[in-house]
Amino acid sequence: MRNEEIFDVALSFDESLTPIEKKTLLQQYSSSERILKLGKGLLKNILGRKWTGNRFDPEKFIANAQDIRNYIERSGIGILRFDNPDYPEGLKHIPDPPYLIYYRGNIEFDYQMSIAVVGTRKPNETGLERTKDFTGYFVKNGITVISGLAEGIDSQAHKTCVENNGKTIAVFGAGIDRIYPAENKELGKAILDNGGGFISEYPPGVESQRWYFPRRNRIIVGLSRGVLITQSPERSGSIISAMLAADYNRDLFVVSCWDSTDEKDNGNRMLVLTGGKEVKNPDEIVNDYYYMNV
Repeated sequence: MRNEEIFDVALSFDESLTPIEKKTLLQQYSSSERILKLGKGLLKNILGRKWTGNRFDPEKFIANAQDIRNYIERSGIGILRFDNPDYPEGLKHIPDPPYLIYYRGNIEFDYQMSIAVVGTRKPNETGLERTKDFTGYFVKNGITVISGLAEGIDSQAHKTCVENNGKTIAVFGAGIDRIYPAENKELGKAILDNGGGFISEYPPGVESQRWYFPRRNRIIVGLSRGVLITQSPERSGSIISAMLAADYNRDLFVVSCWDSTDEKDNGNRMLVLTGGKEVKNPDEIVNDYYYMNV
C-alpha cells in the first residue's frame, strides 16, 4: 500500500462524514491526509451543518489503518478511491458514491450488460424458482449479476450464477473480510473461484450493522444498469433498492405476479403500480439490453 492509501483507509473508518462530504473535501484539499489533519473546528465550519466531531478521531483511524495494512496486502484486497480510473463505472455516476471501496477477486465487468437481482430474505419456492429462471437466462446471455449475498433471493441469484459459470459480484454490508450470513462462506468462495468478486465500502474487521444494509443497497444499484425484483413483500430492503433505481435513473424491472395472492409478492404488485416495468420472462429484459446497445 502506498502512503496515501494508508490515509484513504484511515478516512474510510470515519462514519461522521457522509460520502458526499468526503468527496467534496478531497476535491478541495487534494488528499485524505490533509482532510484528516483538519481541525474539528475548521471542519465544522466547512460542513455548515450540526456536527459535533465526537466520532471524528484521526489518530485512531490512522492507527487502525496501520494495524490492517499487512492483512490487506497479504489477503489480496484491492482499494479504489472514487477518483481512481478503475473505480466501477456505475458508481461514478451516482450522487453519493463510496469514498473508498475494498474489493476481492475480479470486479471488472461491462456496466451496460449488468443487472442487480434482489428480493426478500424469506422467499417461497415460487420466488426462488423465478430467481433461478431469470438469473440463469442472464448468465447465458453474458449479463453480470450483482446482489448482496444475503439469505433468500440474493443467495439464490449468486448460486445460480456459480452453477452456470456466470459472472457475479457480491456487495457486503460489513467489512470486506466479513461474509454475512456466515453460512454463505462456501458460496462466497465459489463466487471468487468462478471469476467473480466482492465489494464493500467497509474496511477489514468491521462487523455488520443493521443500518449498513440500506447503505449497501445504493452500491448494488449504483453498480448495475438495471434492477430486477423477483419477489418482495411491501416491507423489504428490496423496496429501498427499487426507490434508489428511480433516484439513480436505473431501469427497474419487476417480475409479474398478479396470479399470486401470497403476501410475499405484495411489494412486486405495488412497484408495478408505481412505475416499475412489469416483466414475465427474462428475454424481455435481455432483448431490451441488446436493443439499447445496438
